[in-house]
Amino acid sequence: MAHSHTLRFDTASSFGLRGLALIWSPLFVFAVAFGVRLVLVLATHSYRDIELSEVVRVARSLAEHGTFADAFGPKTGPTAHVSPAYPIVLSLIFRVLGTGPTGELGQAVLGAVISSLAYATLPLLSSAAALGAEIGGVAGLIGAVLPINYWSETKGSFEGPLAGLCLLLFCAAISVCWRSRDFSIRAALVTGFVSGVALLTSPSLMPPIATALVVGFMLHIKNCAKEYGVYISIVLLCSVVCLTPWAIRNRIVFGTPLWSRSGLGIELSISNADRAAANMYDNMHTGWFQSSHPFSSEVERRKLVQVGEIAYNHERMRQAVQWITGHPSHFFYLTFQRTYYFWFPRMNRITQRVITVLLAIGGFAGGIQLVRAGNASGWLFLSSLVSYSFVYCFVQSFARYRMPIHWLLVFLTTFAAWSLAPGKSQTDKQMKAIRL
Repeated sequence: MAHSHTLRFDTASSFGLRGLALIWSPLFVFAVAFGVRLVLVLATHSYRDIELSEVVRVARSLAEHGTFADAFGPKTGPTAHVSPAYPIVLSLIFRVLGTGPTGELGQAVLGAVISSLAYATLPLLSSAAALGAEIGGVAGLIGAVLPINYWSETKGSFEGPLAGLCLLLFCAAISVCWRSRDFSIRAALVTGFVSGVALLTSPSLMPPIATALVVGFMLHIKNCAKEYGVYISIVLLCSVVCLTPWAIRNRIVFGTPLWSRSGLGIELSISNADRAAANMYDNMHTGWFQSSHPFSSEVERRKLVQVGEIAYNHERMRQAVQWITGHPSHFFYLTFQRTYYFWFPRMNRITQRVITVLLAIGGFAGGIQLVRAGNASGWLFLSSLVSYSFVYCFVQSFARYRMPIHWLLVFLTTFAAWSLAPGKSQTDKQMKAIRL
C-alpha cells in the first residue's frame, strides 16, 4: 500500500513538472507573446498609422523596383544607410501583400512574430547558460504579457527586434561553447554564421560580438588557448563571408567596399553641434533634427543626391570631428547626458519609464549576481550590455536604440529577482534532485 501511495505521488509530481515545463517552453512563451501583440495590433488598428522609416522605404523599393534604394525618399538613389537583412525580409511581405493597408498589417504581424521569437528564445538562453529553462521561461512570460515597447515590437518599421533576436542567439551559441568547452569547427561555424547574420542585421551588434570573443579568450587562455584561438578565427572568417556579398554590392554601386552602414557621419554631425541636444525628442522639438537630417530636410536631401551618399557622409563626418575637437567640454557634457538617457530613456508614459529604469538596474544586478556565482555567462551578458551601449554615447539618445538589448535586460532582471526569492535555494535543490 505504501508503495502504491509513493507511485501515485511520483506520478503526480512528474505530471506537475511536465506541466511546468510546458508553461516555460519556447513554444508556449511564443504563443502568449504573439497572442498579446496580435490582439493589441488588431484592437488598436496601429497598422493604419503608416511610418515610412528609412528601412520601410528601402523595403518598398526592393518590392516595387528590385533596388536597394530611396532610403531618404523617392529618387534619392542607391543606399547603404540601412543594413540589408531586415529590409530584404520586409520586402518579401510587401511583394506578397503589397504596400497598402494589407501590407502594413503584414509588416505589423512580422514585427510581432520576431519580437515573440525573441521572448521564446529566453528559455533556450537560460539553458545554454546552465541556469535551466525555468528562469528563461519566467522571463519570457513576463515580457510576453508586459509589452512596454509595444510600438517598437509590433510596428515592424525598424530592425531592432530582429537585432535583439540575433544577439540572444549569439549569446546562446557562445554560452554553450563556453560551458561545454566545445571549440570544434562545427561549433565555430554555427557561432560564426549567427554572428554574420547579426552583423547583416545591425552593425551595432559588432561591439558585443567582438567583446564576447575577447572575454572568452581571457576566460580560457589557461586551459585551451590554442583551441579557442582557432575557434575565434573560424567565427571571424564566417562573419566576413556573410558580409562579403554586401561589401561587393557596395563596391559595385558606390565604388568602395562598405562592410557596414554608411550613415555614421550623418548621425554624429546631428548629435554633436551647437544646436544639438542629447535627446532626439529635444532635437525634434527645436526643429534641429528636421533641418539637419536628409530624411526630413529637403535642403540636405538635395545635397546628398548631388554629391552622392558616400561623399555626403564623409563631409558630415568631417563636420562632426571638427566640432568635437573644437568643443571638448560641450562634447563631454553631451556624452554624459546621452549615456544617462540610454539607460534611463525618456518614454511617453511614466509606467514605461519606471519599468525601463528597473530593467536597466535589474539587468546589471543579474549580470553581477551571475559573475559572483561563478557563471561565466555573467561576463558575456555584462560585456554585451556595456559594449552595445558604447556607440550610443556619441549619438543622440532615443528609446528605440535600446531595443536590441531589451530581452537580455528582461532575462537578467528576472534572474536577479529569482536569486532573491525566499526559499529559492531549497527549490533549486529539489529541481536538481529531480533532474538527476
